[in-house]
Amino acid sequence: MIQREERWANRGVEGRASQPIRQPGREAMVMAAAMIGVLMLGLQLWLLTVALDMFLSANQNELWVLSAGSGIVFLGGAVAFWMLLGRRSLRRRKR
Repeated sequence: MIQREERWANRGVEGRASQPIRQPGREAMVMAAAMIGVLMLGLQLWLLTVALDMFLSANQNELWVLSAGSGIVFLGGAVAFWMLLGRRSLRRRKR
């Protein structure tokens, strides 16, 4: 009987479960992060395409610069992903 009363105590006036409080601007931040990620992926693919074209045409003067740039973009995305996972695990530990 106590469990049933606790369950109904968390419901709103209309009998529906109350909605969790959302932080303002959270959706905009997620969309901005997704757009930055898509742009970085496009940049990395373009760098790799140009590097492959230079490699196949035997023009290897700037090949390593383009490859290094693509690697830096990859590492930046990997670090951002690692930081995002770290924030989620910290949030779970606090509960």
